[in-house]
Amino acid sequence: MIKAVLFDIDGTILDTLDFVFLAVKYTLDKHEFIVSKELLMQAAGRPLLEYYRFILPNEDYEQLAQTHREFQKDKHITMVKTFPNVKKVLKKLRKENYKMAGVSNRSRESLVESLKVTGIEDYFDVIVGVGDVENPKPHKDHPNKALELLGVDKDFAIMVGDTAADIKAGKSAGIKTVGVTYGWIGKDIKKSKPDFVIDNIEELLDLV
Repeated sequence: MIKAVLFDIDGTILDTLDFVFLAVKYTLDKHEFIVSKELLMQAAGRPLLEYYRFILPNEDYEQLAQTHREFQKDKHITMVKTFPNVKKVLKKLRKENYKMAGVSNRSRESLVESLKVTGIEDYFDVIVGVGDVENPKPHKDHPNKALELLGVDKDFAIMVGDTAADIKAGKSAGIKTVGVTYGWIGKDIKKSKPDFVIDNIEELLDLV
């Protein structure tokens, strides 16, 4: 019996494609770098510093990350929106007393602001950002920390995400995993072999 649902945020709950990749485009343009789309997608789901270190390993990735943050903080937070049916699903899960956690490689401050802007912050019992764990996803620290805070055993939880890092994190923690195909890597999520695959967040209700 499932008692808790652990959600990745970007690409799973929130449609942040423009919010993230316009910031990446702005950063690369400002610092005059060209990076292939394929490499950018390979880096998807990584913490911000690691993202820029991955795509530009020989450059000042801390400065690049700072430029990225500046773009996002300069009123661009309004680009963030929920995917279709997300609020409906969260409301239903809350009504049925499921515990919910947001687990993300973004900073807690940025996450909370995004959830507030979209009006869904109060649905989450726990938020675990990149600064709350020693090792970010795909390590198991994120889901383990969330389960500890929720007081739920791994056998009674499920992890929902849109990238390989999400699925690997859940599997490493011994949690059943759900891959969504509407996120950043689309149907390629199937390559990570999640326990379940859904095309619409509403399908999650049947699984739990």
